[in-house]
Amino acid sequence: MTPERELRVEIARNIIDECEVLFSAQAWKFYQRSGRGYLYLHKVVNIQHSGGNDFSITESPSAIGSKVHYVAQTSEPWKMMTLSQAAKEQSIEYTQLFNVIDTYKPKEEYVVIVGFNYGSDASEYWFLRRPELPPMKAYTAVRHRPQEFGVDSL
Repeated sequence: MTPERELRVEIARNIIDECEVLFSAQAWKFYQRSGRGYLYLHKVVNIQHSGGNDFSITESPSAIGSKVHYVAQTSEPWKMMTLSQAAKEQSIEYTQLFNVIDTYKPKEEYVVIVGFNYGSDASEYWFLRRPELPPMKAYTAVRHRPQEFGVDSL
C-alpha cells in the first residue's frame, strides 16, 4: 500500500471514529426507510508526499457536499455503482462489498464507504462497523438528544 493510500485509509477511519454515533444513527434511519445499503461520504484531499514522513494534506470542498449520503440496494445510484468501471476493475473487492451488504446485521452493524477525489485519483474504502452503541440505540439517543451530538435533528 502506498503512503498516500495509507493516509487516505487513516483519514477515513478517523472521520468514522469521530462521527460513529451519528453514522450509526443515520444508518438505522435510512435502513428503516430504504432497506439495505451503505452510508457514503466523499472527501477531496490532495496528499503530497515528499519522502519519509513528510506529507502535505490539503482539503477542498466536494461537489456532492459534506453530507453523508445513503445508497440503498434498490436505488439508481446502487445500479450505477454496480455497473461502474471501478466495479469491473476491482471485481473481488466489490464482490466482497456486495456480500457484506447482503449479510450485515442492521441492528448491530452498518457499512460506510469513504470516497476520495475524482477521476484518475479517485479511490473508495469501505468499512463494516460494529459500533459500541448499535444503530437502533444510536438512533434513539440522537433523536432524543440531538444537540448533545452536535446536530439540530436527525
